[in-house]
Formats: sequence, C-alpha cells, structure tokens
Amino acid sequence: MKLRINYHILSILLIVFAVFSFFLGFHLDEISMGAGGYNGDFKFVKKSIEIFNNNSIKEAILLFSESSNRPPLIYILHKIFNPFFDSTIGFRRVVFLISLSIPVLLFLCLKERFKNTDNILLLLFTSIIFFNPFFRTSSFWGLEENYAYIALLISLLYLLKLLNLKEKSDFSIYLKLTIIAFSSSLCIYFDQKFLLVPLICLSSIINANYLIKFKIYIIFLYILFSIPYLYLISIWGGIFPFDKYNIGNHFYTHHIGFALTIIAFIMLPFILITKESVIKKFSLFFKDKTNYYLISIIFIYIIYLTFFYDNSFIENRLDGGGVIKKLSLIFFENILLRKIFVYTTFAFAWILVISFLNKNSKNFSIILYFVLISLITRPFYQEYLDPFLFFLILFIFEIQLYLKFKNVILFYLYFFIFLIGSKIYYGY
Repeated sequence: MKLRINYHILSILLIVFAVFSFFLGFHLDEISMGAGGYNGDFKFVKKSIEIFNNNSIKEAILLFSESSNRPPLIYILHKIFNPFFDSTIGFRRVVFLISLSIPVLLFLCLKERFKNTDNILLLLFTSIIFFNPFFRTSSFWGLEENYAYIALLISLLYLLKLLNLKEKSDFSIYLKLTIIAFSSSLCIYFDQKFLLVPLICLSSIINANYLIKFKIYIIFLYILFSIPYLYLISIWGGIFPFDKYNIGNHFYTHHIGFALTIIAFIMLPFILITKESVIKKFSLFFKDKTNYYLISIIFIYIIYLTFFYDNSFIENRLDGGGVIKKLSLIFFENILLRKIFVYTTFAFAWILVISFLNKNSKNFSIILYFVLISLITRPFYQEYLDPFLFFLILFIFEIQLYLKFKNVILFYLYFFIFLIGSKIYYGY
C-alpha cells in the first residue's frame, strides 16, 4: 500500500513538472527547435495571417503560396472563428490553447489502447508529450503541425473504439466511420504528408470483420471529402500551393540513412518496453539467416554513398538530418571521423529498425512510407516524422507494449533529455 502511494505521489509530481515546463516554455518564448522564434517559421505564419486578413478567402487561397507549402484550411478557420487573428500574441495564445487538446486526446487514446492500466500511469505517459520539442515549438509559435496531430489523434481514438466495439449496432458503426473518415481526411487539409492517416484508417476498416455496406460507406465518404482538395489541385496546378522544396523532382539518396536514424531514435524507447528483452530480440534477429541479406543491403548502400555519391551533405547544416546529423556536427570537426560516425549509425539504425519491425507487413509499410518521403524531400527534418511516427507506433503498430511504472519513467527521462539537448543545441 505504501509503495502504491509513493508511486502515485511521484507520478503526480512528474506530471506537474512536465506541464509546468510547457507553460514556462511558452512564457519565456522558448526555442527548442530550428523553426521556433520570431525570426524562425513564425515569419511565414505572420505573412499567412496578413494574406488572409487583407484579402477575401478566395483571393487568399490563391496568394497563400507566398507563405506556405501546406493547404490553407487552418487560416480559413482562424479568419472565420478567431477574434484575435490580427494580433501576433493573441494568435500565439489561441494556438497554444488549441494545442492543449493534444495531450487530452493522447490520454483518451491511451485509455482505449491500454484499458486495464492505472489512470495515473497513463497520465504520466501522456505528460511525455510536453517534452517533445516539435510539439512545444508548434504550440509556442503558432505553427501548423499541431492541427494535423489533433485530427490524427481523433482518427486513432475512434478507430480504436471501432475496432474494440463489442455491441456493433449499425448507428454506432456509421457514426464512428463518419468521424474517422472526416478527421483523417482533415489531416491532409492540414498537412499533405498525413496522407498516410486515411490510408491506414481505410485499410484497417476494409480488413476488419465488417459487413460490405460499412466498407462501401467509408469509401464513399473518402471520395466525398476529397472533392475540396481536388479543387485546390485545380487552382494550384499541383498538390502544393507552391512546391518550394521541389518534392519529387530529385532523389536525395543520403536522406534514406538519416530517415533510418530518426526512425530508430523514435523507436528505441519502444524497443525497451516490448515483450522481449533487447538482447533476446537482437539474438533472434542474428539467428535468422535471411536477415543477413537485409544487413548486406545497408553495407551496399554505405559503400555507394562513400565512393559514388557527393559527400558534401556531411557538412551541410541546412538540409536537416535529425539528431544524428546534429551530433556529428557537434562532436566531429574532422570530416573522416564524421563520415565514420554517420555511416556507422546508418548501419546500426537499419539493424534496429528491421529487428523492431519483426517481419510485420503493416509495420514495414508505415516505415517504407516515411523512407520514401525522405528520398524525395529536401531539406528533410526530424519534425516530419516526430511525433507523427511516435503516435503510429503507439496505436497502430502490431507490437506488444507493456506500460509499467519503470518503463514509463524510462520514456519520461528519454524525452526529457532529448528536450534539454535540443534546447542547448538551438540555444547556442
């Protein structure tokens, strides 16, 4: 009994600390990633605000390419509903308050995913999101990503409810299907890379044990909800207002390695709380002879980068690359040592990711999606995957996770250290 009380008290203290750090960060105008600050991406946010304040919605949609590469839905909603849209600090405060719905939705998803787990433990796990530098920066500086995460979590919540539904009345199923289709479609209207969300929801429902009428219904809904975006494509001439990153025009082979390191970084704490120990997991991985063919792929890739590819990306500080790229720039002035470090982490990340996927086709397809995005996108930032992949691993990946107090503490410390490291890096 005493142990349980102490566990609850410590959990509450850690939750309060995480929430307090979040509010303090906003008050102090914290910059915990490169997009933060008045001189960061908020310049483009202000320009978008000006465009929608000074023009009609139709005119603003056409002018929107001057300030953003995403769809304009969020600014349309702000123009209609936000009375503080023309105030810089007012706009930031509204976005900050809206962003607080993300931990609420995350907690509700956790309750649906881990039904028999103590609520205090789920709240402690939820508080980890307050340490995510990408979530913090979007919340503090009025950026656009958090709206997509809100729609994502609503989609995941109702998808979990649908798949866990015991009394399958037609009305309940139709209602949940409508919410899933609408919220997952909204993800694309907030950020195009979230195309994966409706694909996951649709495939999950199509493959579930439901009558054909429900499957036809959700296909119809997705077609219906895609019509406004088809209109945007017709006036933009493409899927972006202006393709300032030339997405799909070139292939950036070196980004595959950095994508793997970012994926491995997000996966690592999950690996530590799966059913099998890390040592056992890697032992089983190396006992399977077919995995050696997969290992050979990464070595061929590294040989290609070393001898047949322009290695100037090793020194480029402006094209992203995630945490491993940042560490290589901090600790290795010597180019040869930096290459050794980067390519070694590419190899370790590949092995870690493959062992974690455990030959599961759904898990593999999701990872492949992010790797392909990295191949055609420059610059390629960690924020493109984090916390998007974190949520998908938690609620969509087919893995067994065990939320015990010591496991949640591990997560808590992992992301707290990540936040501190990120603040130090961007602070100097």
